[in-house]
Amino acid sequence: MSSTGTAPEASVHRDISIFRLDADTDVDVLAALAEQAEQNGWVAPSFRAALLERERGYPTGLPTVIPVAIPHADPVHVLRPGLGLAVLAHPVQFGEMGGVGASVSARAVVLILVQNPDEQIVLLTRLIGLFQRPDWFDRLEHAADLNDLVTVFGNLLAEQVSV
Repeated sequence: MSSTGTAPEASVHRDISIFRLDADTDVDVLAALAEQAEQNGWVAPSFRAALLERERGYPTGLPTVIPVAIPHADPVHVLRPGLGLAVLAHPVQFGEMGGVGASVSARAVVLILVQNPDEQIVLLTRLIGLFQRPDWFDRLEHAADLNDLVTVFGNLLAEQVSV
């Protein structure tokens, strides 16, 4: 697979995404995404615990202009590769990636499901590039429903590849 974004991991999927998720904590957000992914056959039953444990040890919040979190768990827990997306009803605190005790008020969460760990870095780099664009969140916020949200985010990812 090429590193230009043609990997299946780079595709956002409706059945592992949540439209306007109303959650109070990062644990609530992660649990909701993990449950959605498990119910739809994307992850093993062990995924939720692995996701929560990894987030505790290695926080995934990014202090970009619109803060976002990009949680993931080890590939052994993933049955199908892809991206899940949750735009949050209100900001939720996530530990800052690489930070010591700092947190960010995430407005969106992108769940990364990879089976090939070598592609994780390429995907993370691509997502971070997208999150540095000034318009990415405005476009998501205007989505009318889950289908629209997934389409808009897919288009943003496709545009990021061509940049």
